[in-house]
Amino acid sequence: MNRLADPLLPDADSLAWPERNQRWLSQRLAFWCERIDGHASEDPARLAAEPPCDDGFDPAALRLAALFGLSAFETELVVLAAGIEIDASLRAAVARAQGMAPSQAVRLGYSLALALLPQPHWDALSPAGPLRHWALLEFDTAAGFTQAQLRIDERVQHYLTGVAAFDDRLHGLAQFDTGISAAEAGMQEPALQIARALGGLGEPLVMLTNALQDTAHKRAGRTLAGTVLALVGLRMLWVDASALAATLVGDARELVDLARRVDREAALAGAGVALAVEADAASHGSVTARFIVALRSPLIVLGTLAPLQLADMPQRQLLRFKVPAPQAVAQGALPPAVQRAADRALQQFRVEPALLDQALASVAGLSDETAIDTALWDALREAARGGLDALAQRIAGRAVFDDLVVPPLVAAQLREIASQLRQRQRVYEDWGFGECHSRGLGIAALFAGESGTGKTLAAEAIANEARLDLYRIDLASVVSKYIGETEKNLSRLFDAAERSGAVLLFDEADALFGKRSEVKDSHDRYANIEVAYLLQRIESYRGLAILTSNLKSALDRAFLRRIRFVVQFPFPDEAAREQIWRRQFPPRAPLGAIDFGALARLQLSGGHIRSVALNAAFHAAARSEAIGQPALMSAARTEFAKLERSFNPPASTGASNGAR
Repeated sequence: MNRLADPLLPDADSLAWPERNQRWLSQRLAFWCERIDGHASEDPARLAAEPPCDDGFDPAALRLAALFGLSAFETELVVLAAGIEIDASLRAAVARAQGMAPSQAVRLGYSLALALLPQPHWDALSPAGPLRHWALLEFDTAAGFTQAQLRIDERVQHYLTGVAAFDDRLHGLAQFDTGISAAEAGMQEPALQIARALGGLGEPLVMLTNALQDTAHKRAGRTLAGTVLALVGLRMLWVDASALAATLVGDARELVDLARRVDREAALAGAGVALAVEADAASHGSVTARFIVALRSPLIVLGTLAPLQLADMPQRQLLRFKVPAPQAVAQGALPPAVQRAADRALQQFRVEPALLDQALASVAGLSDETAIDTALWDALREAARGGLDALAQRIAGRAVFDDLVVPPLVAAQLREIASQLRQRQRVYEDWGFGECHSRGLGIAALFAGESGTGKTLAAEAIANEARLDLYRIDLASVVSKYIGETEKNLSRLFDAAERSGAVLLFDEADALFGKRSEVKDSHDRYANIEVAYLLQRIESYRGLAILTSNLKSALDRAFLRRIRFVVQFPFPDEAAREQIWRRQFPPRAPLGAIDFGALARLQLSGGHIRSVALNAAFHAAARSEAIGQPALMSAARTEFAKLERSFNPPASTGASNGAR
């Protein structure tokens, strides 16, 4: 076991402490061995543990006594119980004194301790006393109170002997943090501010309130908490709240016992406790809150607590702080071109410091500022996706505005959406509009129109113009028949999207954003709750959310108030349809004679035109011939049949593109 890694041991300039502690403990156990056998002096001054030396050395036993307020009698009880485990001579002496056979498991009897140790007092075994409260000793009282058998706790045993250890009952629930420093994460200044605020206070409840919006903020909050504790001279003992709730399952006695063990571990290690309270963890929020109430260690909570939960903690002062954005890059630490590119990209993407370092390293060899900007933006966009790919379908489209065949008014609206998406940082942050309006800082747009009129293609063009990912929301993975599950799925989706600032596409949105109905039973009530939750998240989402629908009238009116842009995609007229037909064929596609004027007379939307062109291409490929008018008309006839509409072949205009 690595002794230098133990938080209990001194710094590098005091490496002699472990050896001195072992020597002190050996001498003390040898004294008690002689005392038990009746050979030692009866001088009372030798019975109590020796005070610290003049050079500042104090053994672990006296440190333990100071930490937990042990009397001289209680301190020697702990020392003797530990000695029985590690010293064969002392174990044999105790066995002889208690009339036990050497083969028996030897435990220190309380009656022997009362007769042997200095300043004995009966209340040492009181449940309120430090020995039992902090579980320093284990007590077997089956044979009666005065005949109680005492055994040292394993974690305390290791502490007394200076051995690196951790309470094995806390494995999987708590750990000492070894993360990056706040300086590396660009948060040294806020850490100093919080540490200064803690000066002179007793045991405040420090809350870092916006630490759990996404994975990057979770890590940033954890890093900040650890650095704050380090600045006030403490390590950080991180407690996993979700594992805690799963372990306790509402057992009040076990909760208190576990809180005491966490407090004991923190005290032995010179640490403060930090734990995260998930915003949507309603199922175990009460358990976490009661655990916090039971704790007595210096405490930092990442997340928020309900007012009633805070009211249960009158013994603590509440200090509330906001966690800054985790992606800040220290000015002057990067070449100017890289710094400018990083500043632009980090206004959009939230990434963990380690991923930011990887992205910065990927552009280290570039000199052209445009290349740096493109490469760093793309690297951070990929890093910021996080788990969004598991929650929605990413559409890797290549459409641009020039590919759209829409009326000028619609084109202007789409370009305005893209422009607002690019200028959000300047308007909200630099110009201060975000300070005046705390809600509705995102952009919500409704694309309404018949199927195939270009709504999804327009969403692709906007995302590509803003150089952002486009994700289509799969309703099957979001909507659940179980109460509350739909809201949880949506919460995970929006939290992941917040990190990347992705464009979210809710296709056929009327299925999810439909009108709230009159409440006639519980199903209506919970359906309305889902719609109300969506209203809140759409308004608070910082990116662009696009809703597409064939039935604008089916949407809840409250959504329309929160939607900044409503874009109506009309059915294309004949001129527009001819443009759409001409854009369907790639340059390498072999074309025969095609009458685009005649094709434009077919009453088809852009989506159906694409289907006809693709089916005609497969038809021509199967016959090893160019794509011509007959193949297109045959595919059009099939498309009309699919739509259950009669097909009337248009008359030829006499114009042709000519073969190529």
